[in-house]
Amino acid sequence: MKHLINILLLSVLLSGCTKKQNYDYPHYSISLSADPESRHISVSGSWDIPVEDETKSLEFHLHRQLRIDELDINGSKAFKLTDEPGDIRYMPEAIKYTLTTDTPLKKSTVLNFKYSGEITEWPEWSPSVIGEKWTELGLYFPWYPYNNRYSPFTYKVDVNAGPGYKTFVMGEEIKKEQFSSYETVGPTNDIIICASQDIKTISKKIDTYNFTLAYTTLSNLLIDSLTTDVKDILTLYNKWFPEGNNTICLVESMREKGGAYARMGGMYLTGLDQEGYFKSRQSYTRYLGHEISHLWWYRANTNTWEDWLNEGFAEYTALMVLRELYGQDCFEERIADKRKKSEGTDPVWQYNRNGKDAYTILYSKAPLLLYDLEKRIGKDAFMELLRTMLETKVSSTAEFLTALENQQGSTVRDWFLSGLKEL
Repeated sequence: MKHLINILLLSVLLSGCTKKQNYDYPHYSISLSADPESRHISVSGSWDIPVEDETKSLEFHLHRQLRIDELDINGSKAFKLTDEPGDIRYMPEAIKYTLTTDTPLKKSTVLNFKYSGEITEWPEWSPSVIGEKWTELGLYFPWYPYNNRYSPFTYKVDVNAGPGYKTFVMGEEIKKEQFSSYETVGPTNDIIICASQDIKTISKKIDTYNFTLAYTTLSNLLIDSLTTDVKDILTLYNKWFPEGNNTICLVESMREKGGAYARMGGMYLTGLDQEGYFKSRQSYTRYLGHEISHLWWYRANTNTWEDWLNEGFAEYTALMVLRELYGQDCFEERIADKRKKSEGTDPVWQYNRNGKDAYTILYSKAPLLLYDLEKRIGKDAFMELLRTMLETKVSSTAEFLTALENQQGSTVRDWFLSGLKEL
């Protein structure tokens, strides 16, 4: 078993970290050392937070197996720290820490931290894992201080995964002798560290996008096909939607479980194999279309029933891609399949996000409502509605219904609201 290597000095990383940084978004400066074999990580750094309201407390989540060694806020240790089980659905192993001070926090607050531990426990479904063959550290643990109120954010992270391991993180990379440094080119909503002994990367220009593919097993033929399909999808989205972030990555995740997910600027996909890809290319196009569309559809609270706005619109957008690339018959077959799956499920309105019907509601029932809406108001008006939602940054059902009413009037709004509440 390798010994954990800690070569990045805290004094270097935290130099000046209690001073105001010129960031428009919350910003992390982090040093991570990891031993994938022992599953031990050591983290030190700072979190620069633009606090908007007068508050005397700061909350953040960390994986419960991480032990806090050092902590200060704006250079001071005059605070009370309490902890309780986390309250975010997709972080069941997290502890929620609440840091309370006697005086209101500064508008520019900096949390300095140092902690470590062996992460050996996580749900079977978790996309965040750490191990000798594959490591994928993200907010599902979470391995860095996380509060979804302060997202999106930017980051600079130095990563050392030990001898023989290669790493990949979204952002601009600078390789150094013992570690790699990564810095975001735009705001995002997660810091995902991938590490293995076999990661390779390819960077290409696709339309207006700087595209990076991180992979371990993909053949040249599959890489070319993936790139072509991603280009076709992005071309459609650039035509339909306001311009998004021009930097995007796709990671071939070597997890067996946990499924695919997307973040602002990147997609993490499992189960990519050449035979299956060419045998089921339509299905993979929908898969890619769904995940890529989350670069636009991500603003609703994923911890509540409002997540239907993220997943429902992402899924229907992916079906629109199939309609454009494979024709109306393919599209209608998918709609019919979703209608069959939706029979007897709970309404979309305030459904149980952890209930048995949640998956079907998100990926079948919600897209069907959008299909019915598009039929009622017409394709042109529907596309205009999507653009309006994205331009005005709609993030709740109430905001969506207002946008719909502003465009189509109260009759259509009430009709759609009834659909949300129907069994």
